Amino acid sequence: MARNLTATDVIENARRRVQGNHMNAKAHIIPPCAPATMNVELGFVSELLKLAGPMKGVKLATDPVAEARPVLRLFKLVGKSKQRDRRPTADELQRLHEHYTAAAWRSVIPMSDIITFAILTAKRESEITRLQWFDLDTKNRTAMLRDAKHPRSKIGNHRTFPLLGDAWALVQRQPRIEGDDRIFPFNSKSVGTSFTRACSDLGIVDLCFHDLRHEATS
Repeated sequence: MARNLTATDVIENARRRVQGNHMNAKAHIIPPCAPATMNVELGFVSELLKLAGPMKGVKLATDPVAEARPVLRLFKLVGKSKQRDRRPTADELQRLHEHYTAAAWRSVIPMSDIITFAILTAKRESEITRLQWFDLDTKNRTAMLRDAKHPRSKIGNHRTFPLLGDAWALVQRQPRIEGDDRIFPFNSKSVGTSFTRACSDLGIVDLCFHDLRHEATS
């Protein structure tokens, strides 16, 4: 129970999560997480413990997460996210577009369009594949992203953004799929996997789909 949680418990959980290869209650192996991810998770735990007293009557003498943090930092079990400044070069983008154009006849996902859209809008693959035709504003040429990523409150965090440049025309040429209102009705993981595989095939080193956001914001 929460009232029995100790700093030792927090440290042991973090150690197992970061080192990975342990099993959950269903005997499934849990992959390791990054220290930065562990840091975020513990932040949520700490916030929940603060609410436990006034809402559930569960009072702790000390915050076990705060007590554990010095040890967690010492053993590098928590940390900050690594900053990346990798951007695709013009040559790399051209090669990627040529690669996908050549394979378009056998591809289901319009990766060339998705890459261009990502650079024009600075959206993640998980966000691109959630956009809906219903949320397009034809008059103002905007789209709405529902439940946009947010450090604390994602649900209900809807954001409207403009479809500038070629983004509007790019969206309009996407085929509509009956029974699916998404503009890009694909699995976001499949988009990321396709991008990673293409980079590998082309010999493009250390470039991931998320780096397209760096290009967009630059």
